Order: sequence, then C-alpha cells, then structure tokens
Amino acid sequence: MGSLLEMMFVLLGSAILTVQGIKLDIEHQRATMLALEGQNEATLVTAFQGWITDNFGTILTQYAASNIATVTPPTIAQLVTAGNLKQAHKSGPYWGGAYVTTMTMVPSGCTQTAGDCHVAFTMYPNTQLLKGGKPDVAGAAQIALAGSKLAGTSQFGYSNAQSPAQITGINGSFTASNPLGSKAASIMATNGPDTDGNSVYIRRDGSLTWTGDQDVNNVSLKNVNDIKAQTLEASGAVTAASVAATGAVTAATMTATGAIKGNSVTSTTTLQAGNIAVPRAACTPNGLIGSNSDGSGQQLTCQYGIWLPTGGQLLRMGYFPVNNGSTVPKPTCPAGGTPIVEPTPWSWYVNTSATVNFNATDYGTYWYITITDGGGAGIQGSGTAGTYCSY
Repeated sequence: MGSLLEMMFVLLGSAILTVQGIKLDIEHQRATMLALEGQNEATLVTAFQGWITDNFGTILTQYAASNIATVTPPTIAQLVTAGNLKQAHKSGPYWGGAYVTTMTMVPSGCTQTAGDCHVAFTMYPNTQLLKGGKPDVAGAAQIALAGSKLAGTSQFGYSNAQSPAQITGINGSFTASNPLGSKAASIMATNGPDTDGNSVYIRRDGSLTWTGDQDVNNVSLKNVNDIKAQTLEASGAVTAASVAATGAVTAATMTATGAIKGNSVTSTTTLQAGNIAVPRAACTPNGLIGSNSDGSGQQLTCQYGIWLPTGGQLLRMGYFPVNNGSTVPKPTCPAGGTPIVEPTPWSWYVNTSATVNFNATDYGTYWYITITDGGGAGIQGSGTAGTYCSY
C-alpha cells in the first residue's frame, strides 16, 4: 500500500515538472520571437532612414514646390530595389497585420532657403501585441528594447496599461500620441516626433548647410574636390593641385601641383619652384616662374612666350685678370646654356708691326689667352676676361 502511494506522488511530481518545463520552453520561445521582432523592425527602420538620407534633396525640392508637408514613403519592396534594404526581413509583425510608415516635413513653415527642414519618421505595427487575448505590455517593452539596441538614432517606444493613448520611448526618450488610439501594448519607432534624427549628420547630398563650427577630431578629409574658405589655417603641410586666394595665404609648408593664385603671396623663408622649365622652350602666360628642369636650381621666368633665365639671356659667371699665356676656366652652365668668354685688353706693347692680337682659344674645359703681335709672337700686355652663360 505504501509503495503504491509513493508511486502516485512520484508520478504526480513528474507530471508537474513536465508541465512546468513546457511552460518555461514556451516562454523562452516567445522571448526569442519578441527579440527577433524588435530586430526585424530595427532593420526596416534603418532602411527607411537610409532612404530619407539618400533622397532628402529630392524630397526637399518637392516640398518647396508644393508646400505639402506629407511625404510619401517607399514600400518595403522599393527599399529593396533602391538598395537601402539588403538584410533578411519580414514585411509584417509575426502576430499578423502590417507595418505602417509615415513621413512628414517639419517644423511647420520650414523653408529650403533657411535650411531648417527635417523629415519626421514613424513606423509601427497596425495591431497591438496580445497574449491570451489581452494586451502584452511586457512583450511590447521587450520588442521596443531589442529594436532600440540596433536602430542607431531611431527611438523605440510602447504604450502601457496606465497611459494606453501615449507612446513612451525606452528610458523616457520621447512621448508621442499612440497612432492606434487608446490601446496598450502598441509599439512605435521614430526619429523624433517633431525632428529628424538624421539631421545631426552631414547630409550626403549636400541639401542642408551647417549651422555651427565643426570639429573633425584630427581625422583626415580625403578626395576633396574643392575647398573655398574665408580663412585657411594650417599648422603643417598644405598640399593641393591648385590654391586660389584673394588675400594672404600663410602656412608652415604649402605644396602645390597646380597653380597658386592670390592678391598677395608672402613667404617668411623660401619659395621652391618646380623643376619644369626648359630654356628657350615655349611657355604661357608670361611671368611664370620655374626652376631649370636639370635640377640645378636655376630660376627661369616666362618671357615673351619662352623660358629664359631671370637675369637675362647672358649671365656673367666669372671675372679673371689675364695676360699672354693665362688660362680661364669655363663656367658650369645649367642645361640650355653655352659657356662663352669675353677678353678685354687693359694695356699692351706694340712693336714695329703695329698689330695687337687679343685672343681666347677654346681648350675644352678652359680658354687659353694670347696677346701677340702681327707676326704671332707674344708681347707684353694685360687685360680681363669675363665668363658668361649664354641662352
């Protein structure tokens, strides 16, 4: 008898544990479904916000032309086609119904010129969440919390039993009217009832202007086509294809692969011109400055359409006193220059031939100076020899 009674208690306890295990398993599965629902809604919300960002310029132009604040949102299928929605997703909540999306240009009376327009966005299931035929507020909170963790700037909220006509954001981030009316366990996502959450970012299409100073935290801006500024300050190098300024340009280092233009360009140290000039080669416009292409550092300017040394076509390179039998070294001329010598007599002795010859003979790396009479004999005499580079 005792054994039969004990068996009954064992069976009863086993049955209770089995039922409890089934309940726990069901609750676990439901919690998983609620989390997946929040993630699905966050995926869709992110796609809608991306669409707003990509098309804001067009939306703003249409609003300016029509003055109609209501914006027609894309369908989920259109989001997929546009490339804004690439993740796996469901088109409606798992308990049935569909998602409703609204977009409105705010605030009222905003203008394209003022740059104060934003798109307020909401998305919500068109039916409340029920459990056993009753509003499941706890489940709605789980969905909203899961969505908030993934949706970035968007905010998720839900309505509770105490205030069913109001949507309250997670952690009190916002309050808004319940789009389903006075129904608890309603869920809604928004970028702000009266503001556009995306407006905190620089719009990719350039449709909005900045309203305050920007600090990019010492990161780089790359692939910039054109920079126009009232003032440009640099503590390091400024490298550009072209720099055009109507005032002063001041920098520790400035490197340009194109033109530097300005009413005034001042350097407290040096200016380095590129090695791009070839003497006698054509150039334009007149007044350009360049360094000799041979890298010697010789400065050339564009004169009458050709590159010529800044000092003129004949540059004196040396000056030597000479007499009969002196040698004069040839100067090293940058590319395009020809070494020449110009001997100038000071004094000489003339014999009965009454002839004086003052010559410089080219010996490759130097000139040999001779002062001779009519018969070719050397005579007393002196002079100077200037050396030049001719272009």
